[in-house]
Amino acid sequence: MPDLPNPHDRFVRELFARPEAARDFLRHYLPEPVVACLDLSAVSAVPRSFVDPELRAHMADAVFRVGLREGGEAFVYVLIEHKSHPDRWVAYQMLRYVVRLWEQAVREGGAGRLPAVLPVVLYHGREEWRVPRDVGELVAAPEALRPYQARLRYEVCDLSRYGDEELRGAAVLQASFLVLKHMFHEDLGEALPRALGMLAEVAGTRTGLEAVEVLLRYVVAATDRVGEAELREAVRKALGRKGEGIMPTLAEKWMEEGLQQGLQQGLQQGQLQTARAAVLDALEARFGEVPGDVADRVRAEEDLARLKTLLRRAVCAESLEAFRRSMRGED
Repeated sequence: MPDLPNPHDRFVRELFARPEAARDFLRHYLPEPVVACLDLSAVSAVPRSFVDPELRAHMADAVFRVGLREGGEAFVYVLIEHKSHPDRWVAYQMLRYVVRLWEQAVREGGAGRLPAVLPVVLYHGREEWRVPRDVGELVAAPEALRPYQARLRYEVCDLSRYGDEELRGAAVLQASFLVLKHMFHEDLGEALPRALGMLAEVAGTRTGLEAVEVLLRYVVAATDRVGEAELREAVRKALGRKGEGIMPTLAEKWMEEGLQQGLQQGLQQGQLQTARAAVLDALEARFGEVPGDVADRVRAEEDLARLKTLLRRAVCAESLEAFRRSMRGED
């Protein structure tokens, strides 16, 4: 598979690389008491990812350092969930990544205390987010042991719960979130002209044109629901004369960068997703709920031939543990 960035990851990272978009997100999508204690004039991106490499096919992160009104600073850790359905183990994964952030803070020399971290999940799948939001809910412990278990609660920005007209922020953030919200839905082609229309006023500027390019590049790389003709029509309809020169210019850039390779990657990614789902469905049908470590390894598999082998093993394995051993190469 070509070594290209995950298109969802690249899109969100390019979005949040804009300081105004990062501030907009924090201002409009966090709880009011949280926003009230933040100094949004002091927001900066932390160029570091804490997500495990094998999970980056469906998960990305963005970290912001933000000032506090009472003095000092905190971190906002945003885990971007790109799967079409929620993962019940996200709270556990979030705890691991927050600990890694703390480890880095300790290595860099803290002031004797760990920095405050606000964990946030940004989700744009089809299904509503209804999985545990506190890692304590994932721990099986009698009441007497509960006070000794780890606790970490995260906020959720579930774009599926917002109507299109309820998306907030400046044009770039609104347009980006509108496309993210519809990315896994059949009506993406209808939402795209509206998203581009939000960028119409800024499309004549260099930064506005860059925002249009990033959005169109994302649509091309991440889905096959919108074809070239539909893409051109969306640009014409939303941007009018401003868009006349955009598509030829973008086409040249995409050809130079290997657009066909990106389209092939998208096709193969669709095949991979189908194959992964088949393996997990077979395991669930035979053995019940699939443990998180097994599900994560299946979802991280990038080799289509290997997934076909895993499907045969899922159908034939005597037990879930036998399947797990076969994944580790112990058989």
